[in-house]
Amino acid sequence: MTLTDIYQKFELCKSWEERYRLLIQLSHQLAKPTEEELAQLPEIHGCESRLWFEFQATPRKVRAYSDARLMQGILFIVVTLLNEADSAQLAHIDLTQLFDQLKISQNLTSTRLNGLQQINKIILTA
Repeated sequence: MTLTDIYQKFELCKSWEERYRLLIQLSHQLAKPTEEELAQLPEIHGCESRLWFEFQATPRKVRAYSDARLMQGILFIVVTLLNEADSAQLAHIDLTQLFDQLKISQNLTSTRLNGLQQINKIILTA
């Protein structure tokens, strides 16, 4: 699935409930790491759910996981974005803008948004 596919799917959603269901469906697309892999991933603190995220720009490496299905769906979108972005685009990634465009941000708690902001900082400093 591409980022364009994701945008098209969200455009068809008429309500938050439909967007939420789509995020849950997307959550199944992101592979669950083994316990050993999870132990090696850096954990993002300050989010409502547990998040693990690792990003390396060159060579491109993205690993992400959450114990919450909603955040797992959001991480799938982030991973898709990062896998498609070129080096110039990476320098200007704005996850808040992305999730505003998908009409998701306004329904997330401040702690979930905090987790996304921390991930955005990791991306921009990679």
